[in-house]
Amino acid sequence: MPLEDQGGPFTVTVERGAVMLTRDGKRLYADIYQPHGEDALPTLLRRTPYGRTQNDLAEAFNEAHYFASHGYLVVVQDTRGRHGSEGVWHPFVYEAQDGYDAVEWAASLPKSNGRVGMFGQSYGAISQYLAATQRPPHLVTAVPWTRR
Repeated sequence: MPLEDQGGPFTVTVERGAVMLTRDGKRLYADIYQPHGEDALPTLLRRTPYGRTQNDLAEAFNEAHYFASHGYLVVVQDTRGRHGSEGVWHPFVYEAQDGYDAVEWAASLPKSNGRVGMFGQSYGAISQYLAATQRPPHLVTAVPWTRR
């Protein structure tokens, strides 16, 4: 059954183009999926070079909506130098530091309870490993996967 057919108990609102500043001043853009009316939520973070709103990745964003409809705050962020985020994209070069900054930023969002999990596949899976090497204090889990 497709994820969009498994809606949860919460209505979801999406904040498009939220800005996070990296430690070196680059603006990275994200979409934030929020369950309506809830506060102090566990937070999920997905970082991607493929475009946070790209149509051919619809399943990924259905996952964001799905998790938000089940009570999670979900952040989908474009990586440095990709799809409007500032900076130059050098694959994997900035993922450790930007991933750390993204985890800590996501934990500080008004509706977050400060506990952040990362999820994603392919490049997004590797970016989790790299972020985790920096030991962000608010990262509680990472769920990388691949499809075969």
